[in-house]
Amino acid sequence: MHEKVNAAIGLYKEELLHMDVYRTFSKSEKDAKIAKTLTRLTALESMHANLWGEFLDINGVDRPKARIWPDRFLIMLCKVIFGLAVTVKLIEHMEEGHHKRFTRAISASRLSRKENEIISKVRKSEYHEEARLEDWLVNSNTIFTNIRDVMFGMNDGLVELLAVTVGIAAALKVPYLVFVAGGITAVAGTLSMATGAYLSTSYERDISKGAAAARGTPTARSSGFYVGIFYLIGTAFPLAPFALGYSGAVGIVSAIILTSIVLTITSSMIALASDKSIIKSVAKTLVLSLGAAVATIILGSYVRMVFHITI
Repeated sequence: MHEKVNAAIGLYKEELLHMDVYRTFSKSEKDAKIAKTLTRLTALESMHANLWGEFLDINGVDRPKARIWPDRFLIMLCKVIFGLAVTVKLIEHMEEGHHKRFTRAISASRLSRKENEIISKVRKSEYHEEARLEDWLVNSNTIFTNIRDVMFGMNDGLVELLAVTVGIAAALKVPYLVFVAGGITAVAGTLSMATGAYLSTSYERDISKGAAAARGTPTARSSGFYVGIFYLIGTAFPLAPFALGYSGAVGIVSAIILTSIVLTITSSMIALASDKSIIKSVAKTLVLSLGAAVATIILGSYVRMVFHITI
């Protein structure tokens, strides 16, 4: 009973939070169609909050005041940094987590007919109209429809340049040389990745004979552009410490820390886009990426020792 009520309280507060967020988004949105969709989502979240309020009433629990901050601030910050589409996916992820906890909480409980009716109404509304509206908001965003290419390019730029720069930094102590070598690798990698993405997408569309275009998948040109440009952006982070003059262990550690922070963000976005566990995605990405970095550090140190490099 206690666990069931606590889970319902969490859902009630969350619906009020999301109602407030969507209302704020709708007021500042310039696109009339998107603003209308956000207004409709505001109404749906309000309805869901009232239904969960009824659930609490049945269980003799007073409706608590919504704790808007700091969750509201974090969602608004996400909107500013990553845009509406990613923020909507974040809200979806938060809601899914709360509903899973509620489902576990009621698994061993006997619910009344009225409680079951409320749960059925909420789920029917969320899994149909709300999900449809949120999917439309996500798919209307150009970058998010190319999210695979954006994150593929960004991750590759981060991981490859981290491995290259820390490996070179272990062999060479002059930060300028590390930066130049890494910069050349970054430009070459950008051109290679963009070309590869363009050709692979073009071949894929040719094979499918236009079916991919009908499904609204990225074009070969947009795929090449997003992979290339975000690969280049990704390379800036592992190169930054050496561009600022840091060398040796300080440069290597700084590059690893900075790259790890950005990788955490990008892998979290990939997890949101693919509806997978954020924690598992981040952990897997960091383990593989840092493993590659450690391997190249060892290789660079070995080369320096064998060839007696002094610069």
